[in-house]
Amino acid sequence: MDRRNFLKTAGASTTVYFAGLGIQLTQAGSEMPAHQPSDDARLRVLQYAIRAPNSHNAQPWRIDLTPDLGMDLSVDRSRLLPATDPSARQIHISQGTFLELLDIAARQFGYAAEMRYFPDGEYSSDSIDDRRVAAITLGPDPSVAPDPLFPEIRRRQTNRRRYNFAGPLSAAEWTAIQSAPRTKNLRWRVTADEAQRDAIAGICQDAMRIEVSSPARNRETAGWFRFSDPELRQNRDGFGLAQSGTEGIKKWIAETFVLDRERAANPKGAFAQGAIASLAEQAGSAAAFAALATATNTRLQQVLAGRAYARVHLTASRLGLAMQPLSQALEEYAEMAAPQQQIKQALNIADAHTVQMLFRLGHARPTPYSPRRDIAALIRQRPASENRTMGPSEG
Repeated sequence: MDRRNFLKTAGASTTVYFAGLGIQLTQAGSEMPAHQPSDDARLRVLQYAIRAPNSHNAQPWRIDLTPDLGMDLSVDRSRLLPATDPSARQIHISQGTFLELLDIAARQFGYAAEMRYFPDGEYSSDSIDDRRVAAITLGPDPSVAPDPLFPEIRRRQTNRRRYNFAGPLSAAEWTAIQSAPRTKNLRWRVTADEAQRDAIAGICQDAMRIEVSSPARNRETAGWFRFSDPELRQNRDGFGLAQSGTEGIKKWIAETFVLDRERAANPKGAFAQGAIASLAEQAGSAAAFAALATATNTRLQQVLAGRAYARVHLTASRLGLAMQPLSQALEEYAEMAAPQQQIKQALNIADAHTVQMLFRLGHARPTPYSPRRDIAALIRQRPASENRTMGPSEG
């Protein structure tokens, strides 16, 4: 039986196979081994920080260990997303999510995490280099209080299923979500209004259609897509069908007969067209949409927006809410200018401001977690001769 007849006989619809492909800031929680105790407090907290949500599950973090329980965080430039995130804005949001989980974990183990942002100087929002994003020092501090969100680090995940709309968020859920960010000068919008939900869902679908119109963008997304469970286990990054909510016989058919990395770049192919159909289903099932925006778009503001987003996501997990970023409309290339403007109009956000994160909330059963690499893959032990002093705090 040839492929076409097999799929027809099986009644397979390609649109169900690609739930969530191309979603930018992801990628579920972390499928990690049980926590391994360590005498080094830095290693203990890093085992939790690496579970942070991040773009394409690229895990774009590099850690240099420094003396006196110090460590430096910088961008791993081998893990950028130049086609879908040409300015590396989302990569820097991912630095912020990492720092927030690191801070929460440090508190749990009785440490205060002193963070200095961009101690070597902050580079512009249209450039990126090897300068440190943050210099961090852990210090034992019996006065630090554990963060109630710590248990959610293991449970949090990005859920790309169709949500089960059971009415709007409760008053308690509303209050908790709206108060979750602690970042100053953050513009925060949450809406469950039906007309606004419909408008935002339509914009998101149009944005996905624009994203997949480019072979280069499709090729980049396919590069982080893992086309089988063994490939996912081997790489321990990216994402696969299970993380998109596809299970059982549908998953097997897709992996065996449909998915093809060589043809994934085709804007008219199943990889791209399935992403559009899935996005329409996802966005259309949201109980609420939320956005985090900033008055400026500096690297520091991107990092701080990432810290805020991490707290919102952990809070949603604590409430039993499903959550998924829908970031296509926020991508920074010329074709996406119109959807960016439409999102601002739909949420009453000033034209000059930057929407850093857009996401949906609702209820759905969990999906399998996305994998994470071992923390050893992130860490570089720098010789003492290369150690740098910490610059002034930038907030």
